[in-house]
Amino acid sequence: MIKWEFILCLILTSCIDYGKDGLEAFDNGNYEEAGKFFSSALVSSPENEAYHYNLARSYEELGKYSEAIIEYAWVASYSPNPAKALLGRGRCYWGKEDYESAIMDFTNVLRVSPENFEAMYLRGRANLKIWDYFAAYEDLETAVSLNPEHDQVYYYRGVARGQLGFLYGAIVDFNHVLKSDPQMVPALYNRGICYQRMRRYNLAITDFTNVLDLDGNKLESMWRRGYCYLQQRNESKACKDFNEAVSKGFEPAKPLHLSVCN
Repeated sequence: MIKWEFILCLILTSCIDYGKDGLEAFDNGNYEEAGKFFSSALVSSPENEAYHYNLARSYEELGKYSEAIIEYAWVASYSPNPAKALLGRGRCYWGKEDYESAIMDFTNVLRVSPENFEAMYLRGRANLKIWDYFAAYEDLETAVSLNPEHDQVYYYRGVARGQLGFLYGAIVDFNHVLKSDPQMVPALYNRGICYQRMRRYNLAITDFTNVLDLDGNKLESMWRRGYCYLQQRNESKACKDFNEAVSKGFEPAKPLHLSVCN
């Protein structure tokens, strides 16, 4: 009896397809379970590129970026086409806020695949994170041409344009985003800053007011709106905003509050 049970166990074990089960679990969003399946598959097939890659994807979805980086690095080292692994590793470096390493991986992807939208778009965003606004603008400009239907790329190009002083271009980008999502708070806020810098205070006040209507905790919008009122010589409304911003703990509002309202 024991012998037959042992043979049956071997048969059942040999019938398990860990790779297939892992893909099914991944497609169903069960990333923890998928990772376990792919790890089990690697026990018997330690050189299987697909298992390493899919294990990396599972770790990435779970936010286990350090573990994912190790698996993506293995694939990048042994695969004849490492671009997908480099792209995944770059995303994980992004998740760890190591933007320089992310940029390096995205750049290596673009060397072999210069029209890879995701690599171009993410490199542009990573350049924004390290305050390299011109490089960010160049990447995001190219990304727009690669995928003009992607709304978010217009938003980030608008941020880069605004930081470089291309205010009209930035407003065009924010308008594009707000056309499809009129309640996108970051786009409203950044467009308001552009109008403020252009001294178009009425338009800036409208944007900052809309931001506050959508999210009353955006205290910098309250302070900026107060500043715009002040430029219009409406000290009453300016002080009302400065008072409220200070009462809610927004420290940058204190100097104007003290110099104007007192």
